Amino acid sequence: MGVDVGGANLKSVLINQQTEETTARESFFPMWKRPESLAEQLRSDWASLLADSQTDADSIDGIAVTMTGELADCFTDRQHGVTHIAEHVQSAAKQFSRRAALAFYSAAGKFIGVDAVPSQVDALAASNWHALASWAANHVSTNGILIDVGSTTTDIIPLQNGRVSTDAKTDHQRLRDGSLVYIGCRRTPVCSLVDSLRIDGIDVPIMNEFFATIDDARLILRQQPESSEDLDSADGRPRDRQSAYRRLAKMVGLDANELSSEQADSLSQQIIASAQIQIDQSLQRWIERISGQADENITLLLSGHGQDLITRTNRCNTIDLRDRLTPEVSRSAPAFAVARLWLDTHREVR
Repeated sequence: MGVDVGGANLKSVLINQQTEETTARESFFPMWKRPESLAEQLRSDWASLLADSQTDADSIDGIAVTMTGELADCFTDRQHGVTHIAEHVQSAAKQFSRRAALAFYSAAGKFIGVDAVPSQVDALAASNWHALASWAANHVSTNGILIDVGSTTTDIIPLQNGRVSTDAKTDHQRLRDGSLVYIGCRRTPVCSLVDSLRIDGIDVPIMNEFFATIDDARLILRQQPESSEDLDSADGRPRDRQSAYRRLAKMVGLDANELSSEQADSLSQQIIASAQIQIDQSLQRWIERISGQADENITLLLSGHGQDLITRTNRCNTIDLRDRLTPEVSRSAPAFAVARLWLDTHREVR
């Protein structure tokens, strides 16, 4: 079983080694609100995963873990976050399976046991991108650029000769070299993407408040389905188009009834275009660094559920991980990858 512990979402993937059947489970878990409930939530998720796959917990050989949730506001620093996550994963694992080995993936490209976690904090923190890229370089394409667009961030990882081709490991290093772009398809605030929005031919400065996110623009343009039960929005109200109109209107000082559908569509298109441009600029820098090749000579490996924010799919060779896996498993690709990497290093189990 592979597990990806994020700051807002928990993702787990179970791989049956005999049948190659893969089952995924994702749950919204705002780490910053209730970190003390992490172990409980993991046990609940894993129980559902077993029920979906009709698997017994004691048939699981290993639990491979990667994480990004250590930056949540509830933690004072990475040391605090990584050790808290590791302790809760260990607690959940002990109650979940009597025989499964527990291992944590580090950005050094290896697994470590729970006892070594306190001394390997920097390598364990935000390691899920490295797990996904390592698996992709070994099993999908030895050369290319992996682009994983999630709800919060976009990873742009060069792959060369079957290896991850960046020396950056920490979030700070990755922000500096452009392999981490802090733009996603759901949680990115509108005020971080644009300074103004054009309405009726006039550029109107936006309010620098957390009134709306890119998610609202995507809802308005029907780029993703509504979910009235989902309250993970900027104002805590439903993730539906009606609420999205209200949130977006606030960005320019209007009530929802003062914003026409045409204006809302236009504002949404501007917001998404800004995100696409910023992601594309980072991608272009990596293309130039790798070889200066033309777009058509570059292979892009696409992952995550925000792939429509990538604008070069018509100009490059592309491999969509949703075709290699399934759309459901692709959403949890780092959890799948870390499970596969664990299997690669424990072939005797098979």
